[in-house]
Amino acid sequence: MKRIMTIGLGGLVLTFLCLWTVAGAANQPETNPGESQVTGETPYVVKKGDTLWGISRELLQDPLLWPRLWERNRFIENPNRIYPGDQLNLPGRELAPEAPLVAEAPKPEPPKPEPTAPEPPKEKAEAPPPPAPPAPVEAKPVPPPPLPPASQHAMVCSPVLIPEGDAAKVGIGELVKSREDRLMTTAEDRVVLGLESGRPVNPGDRLAVLSVGRRIMHPQTGDSAGRVLYVLGLLEVTDVKDRVAQARVSYSCAPIRVGDRIAPFVPARFPEDQAPLPARRSVSAAVIASLRGEALLGLQQVAFVDVGADQGIAAGDIFAMLRLNPPAVMLSTGTRLPMPPERLGDAVVIRGAERSATVLLTASAREVKVGDRAVLSYQIAP
Repeated sequence: MKRIMTIGLGGLVLTFLCLWTVAGAANQPETNPGESQVTGETPYVVKKGDTLWGISRELLQDPLLWPRLWERNRFIENPNRIYPGDQLNLPGRELAPEAPLVAEAPKPEPPKPEPTAPEPPKEKAEAPPPPAPPAPVEAKPVPPPPLPPASQHAMVCSPVLIPEGDAAKVGIGELVKSREDRLMTTAEDRVVLGLESGRPVNPGDRLAVLSVGRRIMHPQTGDSAGRVLYVLGLLEVTDVKDRVAQARVSYSCAPIRVGDRIAPFVPARFPEDQAPLPARRSVSAAVIASLRGEALLGLQQVAFVDVGADQGIAAGDIFAMLRLNPPAVMLSTGTRLPMPPERLGDAVVIRGAERSATVLLTASAREVKVGDRAVLSYQIAP
């Protein structure tokens, strides 16, 4: 009986020892292949200034193993932030086998070019004979400048200068009434005319509505050069009874008022079938006024010159506009040297009177002023 109890007690002790051994083996940490056994048992304590990159470089000899270090220590939330005192379990370093070096195959040498026979020298081509000089061309005379196109407005509405004594004798009657008693009339309005005795007018006649304007003083002599006679529009007579006529305003240049004078209309016409020729005589004039009193005149503006039909000036004649320059003085001798005039542009005569002409500036290099000269350069042959 005593022997049986001894054997049972020994079995219990042996069983306890076996269980303790198995439990101790189960508590040992697992070791992955390639990891150091020491890393799991000796954690690294983080110091101030440490980083996962630096710890991997110093302890694992490869800074690129820092992701494995982070994966090994799951308590680290941000791999860029570790703190002194943290204990890190260090993984083992897995070394990848180095790739074997592959020797490059030798490159084949390019084939050497075969020697070629030298080309025979080329014969020099004969130079072509020089071209024959061109035949002399006879100089042709320069054609005269074409006449500027005359618009209907210029042909109808161009004013003229009339002598001072003729201002009171203009026309054959006056406008006495508008059909609707308007103060001013314009195109297509109906008007009533009062005719002076002995001035016959018939239905269908064309009359000009005229107005005597300002007095023009000659810039050089200071005398009166005449009065401006404005053309305000055209009338077409529709009915005549005794000395009263009715008419329609067929063309309007400016507002027409009661009291304006009327006269037979004589349009200013450019000779369409005749070109101007170089002037065969010398005619010099002065610019005595502008149409509306402008100080400076440019392209397509109207001026008056002090020569007219009494010197053979007619519509279509062309003047060269000049400005006289003062003479230059030689400092050494005091001799006065005449200077050539300055060319300002060209002007064409659009309407002529007895002693004056209305001109339109058709070419302009510089502005024209009152007092500048106008020299006849081309004229319509008589």
